[in-house]
Formats: sequence, C-alpha cells, structure tokens
Amino acid sequence: MKKFIVAVVLLAVLLSVAVLAGCGGTKVPAGAIAAVGSGVVTQQQFDAIWAQAEAQYKNTAGAPTFPKAGTAAYDQLKASIVNYLVQNEVIKQQAAKLGVTVSGKALDARVQQITTQVGGQVKLDALLKKNSVSVADLKSQLQAQMLQDAVKAKVASQTKLTDAQLLAYFNDPKNKHQFATAESVDAKHILVKTQAEALKIQKLLQANNTPAEWAKLAKQYSIDPGSKNSGGSLGNFTKGRMVKPFEDVAFSLKVGQVSAPVKTQFGYHIIEVTKKTPATAQTFAQAKAQIKSTLLYTQQTTAWDKWLKTTLADAGIKYAAGFNPADLTPSPSASPSPSAT
Repeated sequence: MKKFIVAVVLLAVLLSVAVLAGCGGTKVPAGAIAAVGSGVVTQQQFDAIWAQAEAQYKNTAGAPTFPKAGTAAYDQLKASIVNYLVQNEVIKQQAAKLGVTVSGKALDARVQQITTQVGGQVKLDALLKKNSVSVADLKSQLQAQMLQDAVKAKVASQTKLTDAQLLAYFNDPKNKHQFATAESVDAKHILVKTQAEALKIQKLLQANNTPAEWAKLAKQYSIDPGSKNSGGSLGNFTKGRMVKPFEDVAFSLKVGQVSAPVKTQFGYHIIEVTKKTPATAQTFAQAKAQIKSTLLYTQQTTAWDKWLKTTLADAGIKYAAGFNPADLTPSPSASPSPSAT
C-alpha cells in the first residue's frame, strides 16, 4: 500500500502505452517541453517526475537498474513521463470546459486518507522524502488523478442504455451461461485401492452412517490426501468436474445414501451425497441489474477511450526538440521518424 501511495504518478507513467500525437517544437516557449492548447508542460514538471522515477528505481527492492541515456528503456521512460504530463494538461483544460473541479476539501480528505493508511504524518513525510516526492508534488499528482476520475465520470454519465439493449444481451445465446446455475452436489468419499476394502467400508458406514464414523474411516483408510483429514469431503461440484464413473453415481444418489464401490482409475470409492442443489435460471427481471452493470462498464470504458483519443488528437500538441514521444518510441515496423526541430 505504501509503495502505491507514493508512486501514484509513476504507476501511471510506467504503465503508459499511448503515444500522443503532435509535431516538433516550433512553437514551444522557453522552459517548456510541450505546448498543449492554451497551456504548457514545463521542464520543471518533467524534471520532478524524472527525479521521482530515479528515486523509486533506487529504493525498490528487486527493481532493475535505472535506464541509461541512449537506451530504448531510457527513451521509453522519457516518453511515458511526457505522455503523462501532457495528458494531465489536456484533461485539466477540458475539465474547465466541462465545469468539472476537484474541491480543496476533497483533496485534503484524500491526503488525510493516505496519511492514515501509511501510519501518520511522520511516516508519510519519511516515505515521501525517500522517494523524492514533496507534499506539494503529492497533492498535485493526487489532484490530477482525481480530476481525471471526475472528467471520466462526466463522460461516462452520458452513456445511456435502453431496455431493448438489455433484453438483447439477455437473449443472446452466447450470454445465457451468465444467468444459469448448473445442478450441483455436495459429496464425500473414501478412496481405497481394492474392492474388498471398499466393500468393508460400505458395510461399516451402512451400520453407522454418522459424520464421526466418516471422519474416522476416511482418516484410517482413504488414500486421497486432499480429503482424508476432512471426513472425505469433496465440497460442492457440478457435472464435468469429476471423472465420469464417479460423477454418474454421485448425481444419481439420494441425499444420505451410501454408494456401492465405484471403480475409477484412482481406485475404489465409497460415496455419499450430503446435499443436492438443482439447476436454476434467472429471469430477465432478476438479471437486469447485472446486465446493466456489465454493459455500462463496457460502454463507459469505450466512451472514455474514444473521448480521450479524440481530445488528445485535437489538442494541437507541440513538443520541444527531444521530447516528442513518437520519436522516442517509434513503431518497430515503421521507418524512423525525423527528429523534432
């Protein structure tokens, strides 16, 4: 949890795969690495994240060596940080247009939540220092994250579903398994090597079919290590989970009935079913909320990805020389891109 908290930005950075569209740095102000619409991403912002990345590589057990200049890993990290900062700037500008904000009260509450999670202010301060993150950095990165979440929620709120769409999903044969529960049984068994042993155990259980007797005989005779110390219990299972000879008998027994010896490739089984659960199928009314949740998640994710891609493409991003992600991470199947000028 602690690593996650202080690495909010780095997790986003290192997992970033998008390369933002843009062109070379003919209109990027001094001190900036990118011009984004009406705003900029500064060299200072980039340097702060880069320092945090170096600190976390150094302080994370098992982490690889920090990438060296000139390597593909170095360029990938650089591109990821640029992508992250540019995306934050684009979202900040769009949030203003959409009327989306993160209140100081909400931000303070999130910081307090993190402080509590790590064990208090002293521990948080030490953790931030270790990873070259100032309190201002933490607040800025959290605010960016919260603002993105708020914009994402705004975009998602425009997603609408009709009952016809929900019903079509319910009636699609490919989805029917989601609304049905197969017949199942709870059973226990004692597995032995010979039929003679199995017949002996069957007689003993027919004479005294109690949980205590099952526990004693399973522990004494069963060669199944997974169940012998739990009274022979196999738990609950549906058809298709056990070998066919075992399954055929288990699903044919009445509850509480002790089977005759059942031969499988594992040996001889004595089986008892302790519970039967019939197959069930949900109605559309019962499944409606589940379907709506599933479809909303899918459609909202698609809507967000589309919105973000379009918004970034329309942002008119310009990069300073050496900071264009497309140049830093060229497609392996494409010809090398010309350097930004």
